[in-house]
This record gives sequence, C-alpha cells and structure tokens, in this order.
Amino acid sequence: MKYIYSIILFVCLISITAVSQPTYQWELKQSGSSLGGPIDVANYNTDIVYYGSNSIIYKSIDRGDNFTVIGNVPGANEIKSINLHNSIPGTFLVAIESSPDKIYKTTDDGQNWILSLNNASFSFFGIPVEQDPSNPETIYTMSGANFMRSEDFGDNWTIISTSTGLSSAPCDIEKFPNSDVILLGDNNTGIVKSTDGGFTWAQKYSTSGEIPTIAVSHTEAGVSFATKWGGGGGFLKSTDYGETWSNVSGFSGINMWGVDIQETDGNIVITECYSCGNSWRSINGGATWTQISISSTNYQVFIVDSITQFAAQGNGFYKLYSDLFIPVELTSFTAETSENEIILNWTTATELNNQGFEIDRSSDNETFEKIGFVPGYGTTTESKSYSYKIVEFASGIQYYRLKQIDFDGTYEYSEVIEVEGITPGQFVLFQNYPNPFNPSTSIKFSIPIDSNVKLKLFNMLGQEVAELLNSEISAGIHHIDFNAASLSSGTYFYVLEATGNNGSNFTSTKKMILMK
Repeated sequence: MKYIYSIILFVCLISITAVSQPTYQWELKQSGSSLGGPIDVANYNTDIVYYGSNSIIYKSIDRGDNFTVIGNVPGANEIKSINLHNSIPGTFLVAIESSPDKIYKTTDDGQNWILSLNNASFSFFGIPVEQDPSNPETIYTMSGANFMRSEDFGDNWTIISTSTGLSSAPCDIEKFPNSDVILLGDNNTGIVKSTDGGFTWAQKYSTSGEIPTIAVSHTEAGVSFATKWGGGGGFLKSTDYGETWSNVSGFSGINMWGVDIQETDGNIVITECYSCGNSWRSINGGATWTQISISSTNYQVFIVDSITQFAAQGNGFYKLYSDLFIPVELTSFTAETSENEIILNWTTATELNNQGFEIDRSSDNETFEKIGFVPGYGTTTESKSYSYKIVEFASGIQYYRLKQIDFDGTYEYSEVIEVEGITPGQFVLFQNYPNPFNPSTSIKFSIPIDSNVKLKLFNMLGQEVAELLNSEISAGIHHIDFNAASLSSGTYFYVLEATGNNGSNFTSTKKMILMK
C-alpha cells in the first residue's frame, strides 16, 4: 500500500500477441532526449526521481509527476546513466556521452561537478555504470576493453580486468546481489559472465546482434532477463545466474531493448521493444504478459514498485497509469492528549498488501525511533480506523509519524504531527500492572519536574533484591517493564525515590505479588 498513489484491483492478463489493453497507458511527463539509462530513484525516499536529457539533470519530488531542472553536466551531449548514493541525499554519479566520455560526481545535487573518470570510451547506446546492489559504495564501469571498479563511490578507479572477451565497452553491466556474479551484455558478442567480481570472464551466450539490457532479480535467486536487438531479436531468461539462457516464447523476431525486474517482488517484470511501439508487463515472473503501447524508441525501463513504473523513451520520461488503479491514501492522522496518555488515531481509505504501521517518535523532528507497531488489514477496499496508546512520554513537544510497511518490505512515511505532552501536576507512583503477575509486570510513575529517580524492589524481610532504575529522568509519565523470572513467588514492595532539580523530594511504596 502506498499513500496517495494507486493500487491494482485486478489485472487482465493476455498473451503478447493479443491486442493492447486500453486500461493501461504510458504518459509523457518530461520531454527530453534519452540515451542509455538516464533514470534513477532514491532508495531513502522513492518520491525522489532523477532523469537526464542532453546535458540537463531533472528532479522530481512527487514520483515523476512533475520535474524541475537542478543542473547541467559540463560538456555532456547526452546523459547515459545516473547512479544515486543510497544514503547521502544530493550525491550521485552521472556518466555522459562526450568527447571523450566521462563520469562526473556531485555532492550538492547538481550545483557543482567533480570529474570522477576522464578519457573514457563507452558504448554509444549503452548503460555504462553499475552500482553493486549489496555494497552501494562500489561502482563498476567499462571503458574500452578495461573493466574498472571504484570502492569509494567514484573517487578512485582501478582496472581489474583487460580480458573480458569483449573488444569494446558493453551495452549493459549487471551484478547479482549478495554474489560475485557479474554479467555483461554486448554488441556482436552476446553475454559474458564473471563469478569472481570481474577478474575473470567466460562467454555464456552468443549472438550476431546486440544484448542492449540485462536485469537480475533481487528476490528470485539466479533469475535474470536479457533483451536482444538484431540477430533475430527476442527475449531471453536465465534461472542459473546467467550460465544458460532460453528464449521467452512469443518475442522471436521483435527487436527488444529495455527490461527491469522489481527489486522487492521478482514477479513484476517490464520489457520494451526498441521501436515497435509496445511494452509488456508481467506480474507472475514472465509466465504471462500484458501488452501496453508506448510512443517513440525505448532505452530504459525502471520499476519502483508494483504501481510505479517509468520508461526512458527517445522523446522523454514516461510514467505508467491505469484506470484499473484506485487511490490509496491516509485520510487522517491525529493525536489526543491527557495528563496520563497520548492516543494516536488514523484512518485509511483502502489497503493493498498492508502489513502494518510502525509508530515512530522524535524529540527534534530529525531523529526518529520506533516505539510500537500496529498490524494492518492486508488488502481491503473498506475504510479502516486505527489507534495507538502511549502511556510513557516526556513533557514538552514530541513528534510522531507512521511508517506504513507492505508485505514485500516496501514502506512509506506519513506526515509528521506535533504533540505537546502535558506535564504531570505531581509525583505519583502507580500500582503495577498486572498484579498479581508471572513473571513480567509494568510499573508506571509520573514526575512533574526533571528528577533523579531511583526505583528499588524489596522482599518481606526488607532486603533489597533489585534496583530497577537509578538515573536522571525528564518530567513526564514513564514506565519500567520488570521481569521477575529469577525471583521466587511471594509478596514484594517497590519503592520510588525522586529528587527534583528544584530540591523537592518524593518517596512512595507499593506492594506487588509474584505468583508462579
């Protein structure tokens, strides 16, 4: 489930020879001139999309619906690839078609550029840069016959092989996650494979045409697809890490180009022909396909999730829409406060594959911590209401947000709401709950000012058996979870001693019963 975006109610599957379904359509969102793989999406926020055209870098903050220009790459005739840093916003690499070809790096979102690799020679139509999916600081490229690696996100490059079996730079480089297997797709050669991270290579598929694009699965071990242009055209699939390849039925004679597999769900695959005006979308790993028409020539397909897919075409950036999609949105997110608790309330309109909501809290609206989780309803078209009670909180302003998580691991954050915790009017030690208990219970207390707080446990003889707390505590309502697994059954007393920063003192004693 994704807020504001769409969910698929149903998909009518057809063979690739069937007529295109009018319920799906690609829409041009940013005019441009595409080449290679000029699209990338931020892992830390999938609303952020980058697209390169000629020398221009465009940026969207609403999943590709609208773009603004953020920079121009020096000397670029075309943007051949964009690779975003996975955790540092505004830092990315751009490979360009130039004289000679180059790779630039920016650390300020395209305002300034640092030359990362000069005097390169890339394939004109190719995607020259691959980011290691398991080690995102590691980048691979191939200049001429030299296969190269950077382990510091483009600051330094090392040639690790000059004998890939290719005489020039490949059309595409793909590395399997959590593996040393790398595949290269080439013109007039085919597919070559390395099993040791790029040091040695062997040819695994031959063609007189071209292998424009390869896509590897991040969820289905060893699965990959490759497109063929020329040499009879067609579409290939491997289930053994590129060791052997078979033709996907129905694509023979079609000059194919872009292909991508959704990272979090290997069942979702999209591929396109180069210039026949069609794309194909599968939701079952390529067993069946839905054919969808699209304008212009294709260079890249990019899948964000099950409802957000992009394509780089010869005339610009496209996004896939459908009238089978219905809106999904968080319709409300509010908070109620009292002296003893904060209650968060929220509602959804509809849900698709919703595992649930993580509740996050922050004191500065920057660093958030998880404090709870509420299960979702999975898939439903009915409005659902949720609530979460917080019984421990500091006084003053706190910030809360929801992290909605799908069953496939994808997630989306809600807006942040600001809640002012009410300062308790007096020191109070509450009765533990449950009581009697076995073996765990919770002890709640409130303090009206910042205090040094000690919480100790005594047996019937007055002997101290445990110190549960001894630290500075901010004003507010707090609780301590206590596990008495190491104690024997019986009656115990817990004593709270608090010394406020204004010199005030408070002591209170309560009785608890452990029954094993």
